[in-house]
Amino acid sequence: MSRGMTGRLIAGVFAVALVALSCSKSGEPQPTGSGQGEALTGTLTIFAYEDGLVPEVLDPFKAANPGLNVKGGAFGSNDEAVTKLRAGFQADVINVCTEETPRMVDLGLLQTIDTSRVPQWNNLFPQLTGLNGVTLDGQIYMVPNTGGTSGIIYNPDEVSTPLTSYRQLFEDPELAGKVTFEDSAATFIPVTAMALGYEDPWNLDDAALQEIKDYAIAHKSNIRTFFKGDADFLNLFRSGEIIAGWGWHDYRVTMQNEGFPVTMDYAEGALAWVCGMGISSNAQNLDAAYAALDYYASPDPQKFYAESYNYVISNQQTLDMLDPKLVEDLKLDHPEQLEQAVPLQIPPNYDQWLKIWREIKAA
Repeated sequence: MSRGMTGRLIAGVFAVALVALSCSKSGEPQPTGSGQGEALTGTLTIFAYEDGLVPEVLDPFKAANPGLNVKGGAFGSNDEAVTKLRAGFQADVINVCTEETPRMVDLGLLQTIDTSRVPQWNNLFPQLTGLNGVTLDGQIYMVPNTGGTSGIIYNPDEVSTPLTSYRQLFEDPELAGKVTFEDSAATFIPVTAMALGYEDPWNLDDAALQEIKDYAIAHKSNIRTFFKGDADFLNLFRSGEIIAGWGWHDYRVTMQNEGFPVTMDYAEGALAWVCGMGISSNAQNLDAAYAALDYYASPDPQKFYAESYNYVISNQQTLDMLDPKLVEDLKLDHPEQLEQAVPLQIPPNYDQWLKIWREIKAA
């Protein structure tokens, strides 16, 4: 499932994980506390994508902290989150993705994290804790939880030649009118740049953007539509309206589990997203904020995200709790897949990207 600057809607919960909590001898969940033995009190506001607030994840945390008033606020994109925070929305914990960290830090929306107050930190894959956007200028601003990669997803029964290059999505006449890309400048432009041979798809000057625009418009007849979310892509594939497209790794797993013939290739480069939780610069309940960061990074919520959303997860201890087939399908024991991919970024000339994107769609 895609997340971050593109809106990233929820495709649906396919399984409900039973979240095992730390319990007393009577079976009652114990308060998380602040690490000093006292129970958490007051109010905690978590500002997150909808999947960060689903009952299957948040209810066990609430049950473990009955003296804490947990409030949730949802947003649909990074831009929306930044706008609301700058307008004065008060939050303690903020769901943030690596591409957004620099902007949020520059705007003074995030504070640094003391990992000694996050016991799960030492159980996270170092390939993720060391990513740019988790750390910035030597400081840690986010505890990573989930991620994913992208590439070409296609029905091998409907194409005569394996799809191994993004150029084929644009140029292969066999795919005419049967291709989809995400309705997002943040993914469409770098994918098109890689199709044209640009090694760095984030540093594109005006001439490069013009070339991308001209190329995309010249080959737009191959594109049936731009999908607006996970469910949109999956329905297009299920119905046969598309036979190929750019998409996120969990789409492949979902289609395979439903019995559809599907193949994925990472072509010239896989884009990747990694998201987690940070602490607002104006957090009012710091003890509860740290407890929430540690909880989201713990094995039980991570198990839920792997099983229900097919996300790549950050906590190494979660692997022992999962079906080995799921671990293999999602390559959960290979976190380097995110490290080696091309992480999503917000380029310095993003306004120009958006202008070019509008012109491509209008053509």
